[in-house]
Amino acid sequence: LETIATATGKRLLVSGWWGLVRHPNYLGDVLMALAWSLPCGFAHLLPYFYVIYFTILLIHREARDERQCRAKYGLAWDTYCRRVPYRIFPYIY
Repeated sequence: LETIATATGKRLLVSGWWGLVRHPNYLGDVLMALAWSLPCGFAHLLPYFYVIYFTILLIHREARDERQCRAKYGLAWDTYCRRVPYRIFPYIY
């Protein structure tokens, strides 16, 4: 596994799913929420309330995580962000 060393002695993973997006677990959560809504079809917005709400919640949580990681890892986090530019959705965000 490929990693980036930090000043705190921790290592940031930059291979596999974590080399594609910074929060692949959030991407999985959004995809599972979408999977629960898709069988309802597209006639109404109501079945998609959960996935929309959950996506907003996870984007907000990711922004908080970003601030905490920047404070914790410093320059290593900047290197990590250059290496893994997408936060949750590959090639989108």
